[in-house]
Amino acid sequence: MHKLLGIGLSLCLILGGSLGPASTGYAADISGEEIATVEVSEQSQDIQEDTVQSETQNEDAEPDVQESDASGQEQQTQQDASGEQEITQPAEGTTESESTEPEKADTAETADTEVPETQKTEPEELKENSFRYQNGEPVHQPQVYSRAASYPYAWEKVNGKYMNSIGQVIEGATKKGIDVSHHQGTIDWQKVKNDGIDFAIIRCGYGGNYTSYDDRQWLRNVSECERLGIPYGVYLYSYSENTEDAKSEAAHVLRLLEGHNPAYGVYYDLEDENTTGTVSNTTIGTIAKTFCDQVSASGYKVGIYASKYWWQYKLTSSVFKNEKWSKWVAQYNTSCTYEGTYDMWQCTSEGSVSGINGFVDLNFWMSDSEPDENAVSVSDRNIISGSAHMQDYGWLNSVKNGVQIGVTGESRRLEAFKLSIGSGYGDLGVRYTSFVEDKGWQTYAAGGQVSGATGQNRAVQAVKIELTGTQANNYDIYYRAHVQDYGWLGWAKNGAAAGTTGYEKRMEALQIAVVPKGSAAPGSTSNVYKEKAVTGGVGYETHMQTYGWRAMTLNGATGGVVGESKRMEAFKVDLLYPQYSGDVEYRSYVQNKGWLGWVKNGTMSGTSGQGLRMEAVQIRLTGEMAKKYDIYYRVHTQDFGWLGWAKNGAGAGSSGYSRRIEGIQIKLVAKGAAAPGSTSGAFKDRTTIQNVVYQAHMQDYGWYTTAFNGSTGGVTGAAKRMEALKISLENTAYTGGIQYRAHVQNIGWQSWKSNGAVSGTEGKKLRMEAVQIQLTGEMAKKYDIYYRVHVQDYGWLGWTKNGAKAGTEGLSRRMEGIQIQLVEKGKTGPTGGGTAFRTK
Repeated sequence: MHKLLGIGLSLCLILGGSLGPASTGYAADISGEEIATVEVSEQSQDIQEDTVQSETQNEDAEPDVQESDASGQEQQTQQDASGEQEITQPAEGTTESESTEPEKADTAETADTEVPETQKTEPEELKENSFRYQNGEPVHQPQVYSRAASYPYAWEKVNGKYMNSIGQVIEGATKKGIDVSHHQGTIDWQKVKNDGIDFAIIRCGYGGNYTSYDDRQWLRNVSECERLGIPYGVYLYSYSENTEDAKSEAAHVLRLLEGHNPAYGVYYDLEDENTTGTVSNTTIGTIAKTFCDQVSASGYKVGIYASKYWWQYKLTSSVFKNEKWSKWVAQYNTSCTYEGTYDMWQCTSEGSVSGINGFVDLNFWMSDSEPDENAVSVSDRNIISGSAHMQDYGWLNSVKNGVQIGVTGESRRLEAFKLSIGSGYGDLGVRYTSFVEDKGWQTYAAGGQVSGATGQNRAVQAVKIELTGTQANNYDIYYRAHVQDYGWLGWAKNGAAAGTTGYEKRMEALQIAVVPKGSAAPGSTSNVYKEKAVTGGVGYETHMQTYGWRAMTLNGATGGVVGESKRMEAFKVDLLYPQYSGDVEYRSYVQNKGWLGWVKNGTMSGTSGQGLRMEAVQIRLTGEMAKKYDIYYRVHTQDFGWLGWAKNGAGAGSSGYSRRIEGIQIKLVAKGAAAPGSTSGAFKDRTTIQNVVYQAHMQDYGWYTTAFNGSTGGVTGAAKRMEALKISLENTAYTGGIQYRAHVQNIGWQSWKSNGAVSGTEGKKLRMEAVQIQLTGEMAKKYDIYYRVHVQDYGWLGWTKNGAKAGTEGLSRRMEGIQIQLVEKGKTGPTGGGTAFRTK
């Protein structure tokens, strides 16, 4: 047998054969890569020259099996290196006459305990013999590729792409997994999960349906994967030589799978050279079909595992073209060179994963179709399909009825989803809504429309789904939510809420099952929806340029669109779950119209379809609500950014500046409690307030947008130099003015300028490096002028005032931005930022 094993091993190394699941050895494939020297015997070389032998040579091959002994028990035999027959010895600790329990495949791990009575009539065990095993023991093979393991991030994800052992992207790889058996011992699955493993294929057993052939770590491995939410599949190592063997092996798998639902299905491991490998290719096909038909009839997805060599030269029967069978190819190489389609590639047996002692097989999911994670049994898979938009991943592939939509076990939020009814179901439709973080319940979507919020980093927290049309009465639609910290909740149906509201918990996945009317639920219908009442909450909607009406925003979150220079044109405000009587009233200041009349409780204020900007708002409570709460609000305005918080009917925004509102935040606060933030500068009225107005001339931009009263003039964060500056005062209550001068590259300090004159240079590409600003006349007696600058490499320097220097001198650093503010004498001015002026 040793000679035969050596021949098979050499053949594997030369022709691309590789080892099966859960091995701890090495294998290789010739694919044009540089390889280390490997000794090949003359005998194996002869075999290499005639690899593909005639099928007829093996058609009538029979395994070496002795006749049954006196007790009617078969004794399996194996052939040693000399070609003589050798009877496997009874298990240690039993007598030859009383025991038929075989030694375990991994004798080093077999417990020295008496064999249970229920197993004493089971047949002799055949030990694994394949490219990776010799008499049940993993065979360590020398590394073939001289460059293997030279790349430090081999088989890891780098910049979102999986890399092979020489630093090349593994094209098509979407998930990384492992396959394990008791050869890996006791695994710390939490560490495995934390190490970036997306799935596991677990050996449930080997051979026929006997408890002694169950994998010794099966129960622990599967329970840990289920506990931690690690998607898994299973495989069974086959010894089949005929269809009766295959039936027993299928029964073995089905016995162990009772109560389990593997997302990655069931794989039939075809690799054993001393059993399955001795029969004809036609017989192997019949064996595989018998096994797969029996397992799939119980509702499980099935697949075949084999080395690339077996796929090419042994699995040639037409049954292996069945597209419903998943194909798992083992080839230990920098890439999988198998030319057919396949779902999974086993790339190495020498993987290293946290939580596993020693080597472990690594695999990559290579298929466009995602596994059915936590799929439930339904009579019609095609009636509905859906897709999820997930944090970091974007839109996932569409899945069908009963299959999980989304990703569990990775702490990622489900941000949106869409559902569609399949073709051929007559007048049947589906509509659905989602409760989105900070936005509340969304308008119902239907027929492939998106529900949720993409690109906003917000989670869906709850859903409602219902069927529509005349055919809806023929079905029930069940659905459940996988929620942060809670896991899978119970099954809701026909428009009821599923998930949570008020707990700020993200949904991570959704599962839907459309079934005939009156059918039993797919699972528990308890604990479907968790709701925490929102006391004194406020919701608000905004009508935005380009976007139209945006979804409702709640309790201090940002409504509108900030950062895109879009005008707010109208808004609505409403109270949610109020505990007291009263209304919310509000009005808006609109371009060319001024203040509009007061409206209340969800009525639109502003304009729609006229292209007019909102510039300010006022909001107030009435009745008992006004006695129990203060209502605070602030707006994000063009050029000014976020202004201070106003409350209870005061103005928020601007008047006389022609500046659009872009965003709004509204919040209820218990009467007399602290404001949500600063209340300074909530409303800017250019007609009555004294203003300091300034404008910067910037590299590439020229004269930039005018800034007012502490807002930023210039351009920060773009590495552009300020070249000149103009400053003036508006609506002053006192005589006097403002003076300023610039320190300019190659020029130094210029003379003082005043009241809107240019200080600095234009068209000379010279940077401003520092500035001084001061008031004159009565203004200097009534006010202090504060200012600070944003400088290359230093960022914002500290505030200074009244003619002191701000910026740098002798350091060749450009000014990039400036803020200037008037403060009444005796009042506290802005602080922070440290030193205002730096010199060499």
